[in-house]
Amino acid sequence: MSGLEARLESWRAVLAWLGWQQKLAERAITALEAELATEAARRPPPAPPEWKVESIRTGAGLRGLFVHVGDCAMGGGKPIGREAARRTLAEGIDPCPYCSPENLLGMTS
Repeated sequence: MSGLEARLESWRAVLAWLGWQQKLAERAITALEAELATEAARRPPPAPPEWKVESIRTGAGLRGLFVHVGDCAMGGGKPIGREAARRTLAEGIDPCPYCSPENLLGMTS
């Protein structure tokens, strides 16, 4: 066997070994991804915010539309604190007609 043939055979062996290593790495990655997915499925979902303010875009920028209780399914929005929810309602932003945050905030008229 000439020197070229020996070098070619060596590189073919390296290529075969690298292929084996790649399959090993792919199996390890697949197992770890499955383990992470299982772990994530066991974690409880994050708690909903206490209050939310739903906004709409207008020509003048964002404008508050409704204030919601945090777990209200009728509207999304930006999470806000209790005092911010009270202030937002006092500034004239409407309360959600479904979850009635003004009742829980003690602001009924």
